[in-house]
Amino acid sequence: MRKLGMLVLALALLAVSVAPVKSQEEIQTGNVIFFHPDGSGLNHWNAARMYWYGPDGALHWDGLPEMAVYRGHMSDRLVGTSNGGATVHAFGYKVLGPGSFGQDGGIDPDEPGSDGRPIQALSGYPGSLLREAAAAGMPIGIVNDGDLPEPGTGAFLAEVGDRNLSNEIARQFLDGRPGFEGEPLPKVMLGGGEAFFLPADAPACDDEITLECYVHVDQVNGRGPARDDGRNLLQEAAELGYEVIRTRAEFDALWGRIQAEPDYAPMVLGLFARDDIFNDTTEERLIARGLVDDAMADTKEGRLIIWGSRPDTPGYNPPTPAEMTQMALELLRRHSEAAGQPFFLVTEVESTDNLANNANAIGTLRALKAADDAIGVIRQFIAENPNTLLLTAADSDAGGLQVFSPAPVDGSGLVTTSGGNPTGIGLDQGFPLDGVEGQHTAPFVAAPDAFGNELDFAIGWSGTNDVAGAILSRAEGLNAELLRTHFSGQFDSTDVYRLMYATLFGELLPPAYGQQAPDRGE
Repeated sequence: MRKLGMLVLALALLAVSVAPVKSQEEIQTGNVIFFHPDGSGLNHWNAARMYWYGPDGALHWDGLPEMAVYRGHMSDRLVGTSNGGATVHAFGYKVLGPGSFGQDGGIDPDEPGSDGRPIQALSGYPGSLLREAAAAGMPIGIVNDGDLPEPGTGAFLAEVGDRNLSNEIARQFLDGRPGFEGEPLPKVMLGGGEAFFLPADAPACDDEITLECYVHVDQVNGRGPARDDGRNLLQEAAELGYEVIRTRAEFDALWGRIQAEPDYAPMVLGLFARDDIFNDTTEERLIARGLVDDAMADTKEGRLIIWGSRPDTPGYNPPTPAEMTQMALELLRRHSEAAGQPFFLVTEVESTDNLANNANAIGTLRALKAADDAIGVIRQFIAENPNTLLLTAADSDAGGLQVFSPAPVDGSGLVTTSGGNPTGIGLDQGFPLDGVEGQHTAPFVAAPDAFGNELDFAIGWSGTNDVAGAILSRAEGLNAELLRTHFSGQFDSTDVYRLMYATLFGELLPPAYGQQAPDRGE
């Protein structure tokens, strides 16, 4: 009987795993929100849950009902890159890892001078899914707590041979891609990157903030505007119809007007930092540069200034990923209703990647909560607008974060290192671990578990690189069940494109596994 029961269970599981995909007629079309908490693997989310809500608590991320294991390898390597991964999501084909940014390949240390290969998307369109949606009349938008030309948003709009060409990427946001000038403009762009919209000789703003001056400087290196072609893209954006905002006060004023005027639907360009809104360096360097707010010293967030600038400066307390996403969703909803078309929003929380790439543990935990808060905003939007798909993915696992508990401490109660080297070869000390303000500081304390215990821990890293890790894609809303019924056995990075395309255009395209992206026709 036991064997029979096991056989019945196995057959039931098999039936679920091979459940047929919806027919094309059954796939419903609607809005798409692609949410990219960059670098966040399963261990990142586990650590965030422990710290903020306790090991028995729940994140907004935990509530997303559908999931599949994400496969993020590139055509030339097993670990995804930010620029290459974003290009795969945007075009639906595997591309080379090092230089791809809206095309296949680009500047590579081994191939200097390579400009990359313009490609077609899986649908056959000569551009990304975001560009195709805009060409079809759908309102589009991007949000990033890094700078807007960052690959997770930039590769959906621009095509360049080097991810460091931020000035050119920003130009293409407004001008369109080379050969596709005059493309429909994004309705909303919120993030960092003021430097790439202003000429390098622009003055600093004094008492009055105008489109001719800059508000933000790099909090670590002190740099200002960066454009070397003399163009003022802020002024040009305003002439194209954008409301341009750059401070918390301007953001709050605009949000107040949006809430007060149901028919108000401006295009908005918001730039809340010189480049990244967050300060991606180590805890020790933040402290050395005075990026601390002692009023926050006894909070779980800690006293390090992770986002924005020091108190009493225009860049202090910038809009969060959740706030920017909330504004973008409301504006896109209004533009969508006016156009009679679904909308497409790409939101990236880049801080989850960059802070982990700097082995900044408290910064990473705060970034994960910021990402989770944004997921909460999106889930509320879907509850009110069920014709919307939320799909999440991360192209790699930043730093290979691990939790050590109980935290290894010295006689002073400060975090020390992991275990030693068992091989007996080379150094015999362990690896340094992070506490609340970096190495050799107090351990983290998790929120209470179901027993009421507050357990301590430290965080360790495999390094500062991105690794393959364990990445889960999760989804909610329109067509989300396809992760369970169709993609449970294999959800490739190219399938991110396929699921989003199906929801926007009503057709689930054939897979592109093992296929090279076609060259773009003239």
